[in-house]
Amino acid sequence: MATELRTAGLARKVVLPLVVPLIVIAIWEYVGRQRLLADGLFPPASSCLAALLDWLFGWRITDGFTPSSVYSGTWLAHMGASVFRILLGYGIGSALAIGLGLLSGASATGRRLVDPTVSAIRPISVTGWIPLALLLFGIGDSPAVFLTALATFFPVYVNTLSGVRLADGNLVRAAAMLGASKRRILVRVTLPAAAPNIVTGLRVASGIAWTTVVVAEILGAKSGLGYVLIDSYNQFRLDYVIAAMVSLGACGFLTDRLVQWVFAESLRWSRGTDSQ
Repeated sequence: MATELRTAGLARKVVLPLVVPLIVIAIWEYVGRQRLLADGLFPPASSCLAALLDWLFGWRITDGFTPSSVYSGTWLAHMGASVFRILLGYGIGSALAIGLGLLSGASATGRRLVDPTVSAIRPISVTGWIPLALLLFGIGDSPAVFLTALATFFPVYVNTLSGVRLADGNLVRAAAMLGASKRRILVRVTLPAAAPNIVTGLRVASGIAWTTVVVAEILGAKSGLGYVLIDSYNQFRLDYVIAAMVSLGACGFLTDRLVQWVFAESLRWSRGTDSQ
């Protein structure tokens, strides 16, 4: 009985998540092979897999697939360029957001000083900043880093501010009665209480960061996953376009899991956090 329960549990964890992707891939392969979409330009799943393998490792699979010498074996270099831009922009945006969120949440004066400006800028779409970013920073890494930092800032700031304001007032008052300084209360009481909200903001921002860096690379870079996506589209290589999309989805998924893993131990006490 115990063995059957373990087998059933394993099936739920391993098999069920694969059901929908396998169905989608089967339909995708059929539609591509039968040329039912986009006047036959939409590639089957097998061609996209071949493109991904060529891009990753330079493997030349010639069965109905024509590899591109432009992208062959260059995946790691392009992925590294995107990761560098994201890490820098994500780090800058998150650090500023947490600092200003703590200031706004813990101090009424700080909130009046910072929050109105942030709230006025937040509705402006990141794409609305692209012309200014290109004008100020030109072509290359800088506009991508700037836009990623900007897109990262707002969800982390809002969640940090919310977490600080929702912190248990009784704990803050108890710490003050015991003689703790405002700085000590902020670091030892308020920040841990706000941590689940901050991690939620960091998770949301990690996905937005990947979206933003792709937009920036499409418009102002000569490397990165986003650059390959638009460049392969301009060459009508939709198999490499989809390979780039798959790469972006995988990188975003792994980034989200990495953020959860980094903070899982420190948030094990919080039943409400998604990090468990």
